[in-house]
Amino acid sequence: MTVFVFVVAIVALFAVVLTVNAVRLRPTPVSDPLPESQAMGSDGAVERFREMLRSATVWGAGNPEADHSAFDEFVPKLRRLYPRVFASMDLEMIDGYGISLLWKGSDRALAPVVLMAHHDVVEADPHGWSHDPFAADIADGKIYARGAVDTKCIWAGLLEAAEQLLSEGYVPPRDIYFFSSNTEEDGGDTAPHMVEYLKGIGRVPYLVLDEGGAVIDNPPLGVSGQFAVVGVAEKGIFNARVTTSSAGGHAATPSLEDAAAKLVAGLDGLQQNPPASRLSDPVAAMLKELAARGGFGLRLVFGNLWLFRPLVVRIMQRDPETAAMVRTTYALTQLEGSKAHNVISKQAKATVNVRVDPGETVDDAFSRIKQRFDEDTAYELFEVSEPSPVSPFEDDPAFDYLRRVIHAVYPEAGIAPYVQTSCSDARHFARACPRTYRFAGILFKGDQRTRIHGQDENLDVDAFKRGVGFYIEFIRHLDKLGK
Repeated sequence: MTVFVFVVAIVALFAVVLTVNAVRLRPTPVSDPLPESQAMGSDGAVERFREMLRSATVWGAGNPEADHSAFDEFVPKLRRLYPRVFASMDLEMIDGYGISLLWKGSDRALAPVVLMAHHDVVEADPHGWSHDPFAADIADGKIYARGAVDTKCIWAGLLEAAEQLLSEGYVPPRDIYFFSSNTEEDGGDTAPHMVEYLKGIGRVPYLVLDEGGAVIDNPPLGVSGQFAVVGVAEKGIFNARVTTSSAGGHAATPSLEDAAAKLVAGLDGLQQNPPASRLSDPVAAMLKELAARGGFGLRLVFGNLWLFRPLVVRIMQRDPETAAMVRTTYALTQLEGSKAHNVISKQAKATVNVRVDPGETVDDAFSRIKQRFDEDTAYELFEVSEPSPVSPFEDDPAFDYLRRVIHAVYPEAGIAPYVQTSCSDARHFARACPRTYRFAGILFKGDQRTRIHGQDENLDVDAFKRGVGFYIEFIRHLDKLGK
């Protein structure tokens, strides 16, 4: 009986601990909050944004006949739209088409901040769009255009904020660089060259803010309401071109040693044996913030990750979007074999696009590919970039400042760090600036994020106006940023 009572007592205590941790899981409060903001962009700001969107700034890397006339006309257009900005700031063109604007602050000894976007966009085939992708039509309160979300909304928001603050006579307490790349979509060198330029003149930033996260209205885990996700790291990336070889021959006498057979077997082994998953600190923090705004069941699990971490990882592995948050991913994108239906090719080729978890290196991820093929296999790696360092997000003055501004503009929104699974120019700045964050201060509703690079990319007019308010407040309160 004594043993039974002891077991019951232990179980009861265990249940109490789990329940107490669940009850204690609450959204992280914003310390020293800023006043709630009503700052908004004007109708005129919307029209200037639409003019920017009508520039078909598709860079077309690798195409010697690419038309860059839209880029030639872009800065003159900006000069006309934002006269105070260009009259007050120092313009530097990086690689001819990258835009750097320096707004000199009152204390130039302080490290600057870099607020950035990119003005190049991916191609847009009008077929399948409900509106011309470069007409910037407004329908049902939304602006339809390529670049509306990715990321001319940010660039327009920054310039609108600066134009308004300049009209008020505002002088920032430190230097601000507004930077926009013309080659982000093509993985070009403009952003790396901007980093080298800043390092060369001794202006390593204190904080960098680029695209990536945003305010969303459909957060995961069934949580309702608005949620602001701030990228504190991004996965690495590389492409591996894999070439298998064999003697080749007639299709009437196939073998498992044929080039195509070896390629398929190796790729299948790679897909069927994904790497182990791990719940990184930023992802765990994001899940806790989400659960804190969810039901008791969520809070029970995520308030007790010391117990349920393996279960959470297994659950996240079941969905492609959440699985990408917890491990390195391997996507098969290109395949090439025989040019005839009855000929066994001497070579077979595939391209694997790899997104490397911040807990690993490119070599770690590449080694898994090599394990699946024989010694006669050839490899070519291209567009290689290691995972970025994780920027601080706990008890850090820069991240806390970002939270305060978000809370002022979106007071009902939850705020959490996350790991970005796609690539951005921020990865180049993160090598030089430990406080590099990925966040657009704009509400992306419904499926607007998934329409990036797709058909009918669109952004709500009201969301853009509120986004202008975010950048106004971010700049206006820079005196409260750490030194």
